[in-house]
Amino acid sequence: MENKHKDLWEKYWKGETSVAEEKKLFQALEEEPEDGALKAFYSGIQSIREEGPNGIHLPLRSFPWQKMAAVMLVFLTVATCWWGFRTYEEQQEAQAYRQVVEAMGKIQINLKKGTSHLESMEKIKYLNSGANWYENDKNN
Repeated sequence: MENKHKDLWEKYWKGETSVAEEKKLFQALEEEPEDGALKAFYSGIQSIREEGPNGIHLPLRSFPWQKMAAVMLVFLTVATCWWGFRTYEEQQEAQAYRQVVEAMGKIQINLKKGTSHLESMEKIKYLNSGANWYENDKNN
């Protein structure tokens, strides 16, 4: 039997056989299992086929912990970003307010300088007013 299917067995061990060729090989083993090693191999394959998925235990899926953790992580990330952005906006508003107050203070200082110069001009104006009275008296 091995001489008949030697080429197929070589392809099988290399993983190059098709499903139909594998069926042909295993049918030949069922009909005349003469070789001890092939017979043991075939009986092992048969026991694996009979076992099926009964021995596999799937994990419990009662509560989707991973999905819940991912949702919480996304929620925390969004909340942190929102809080950080709000804080940034508040800092920007406070900085703008301080800049406006500083500018108004500088304007106030400059206005006081200007009005102090006007006060001295007012004093000079009264000094000149006496000359005007004198001229007015002359003309009358």
